[in-house]
Amino acid sequence: MGTLLKYLFYALVILAIYFIAVGFYRGKLTGDSTVSEVAEHVTSQTGDTIKDGYDTTKEAIQNTLSSAESKAQKDVREIKIETNEIVRDVQ
Repeated sequence: MGTLLKYLFYALVILAIYFIAVGFYRGKLTGDSTVSEVAEHVTSQTGDTIKDGYDTTKEAIQNTLSSAESKAQKDVREIKIETNEIVRDVQ
């Protein structure tokens, strides 16, 4: 458990460093930025990243479900056709 927490902490530190670097690159942060501004930037970027990941995951699940539903409907139609053919052959 301690190892998992350690790696989670490392991932968060790397993510924070990435967001700070992006802030400097895009010009939203400068050398004169205060710690409060940097923290606000990291917080907002983290929230945006989590929201984007959530939306992407939700969309992927919905696409998968609709695809599975259409496949199931197609399978049901095929079974009905095969059943009708078997009934005709028996008669």
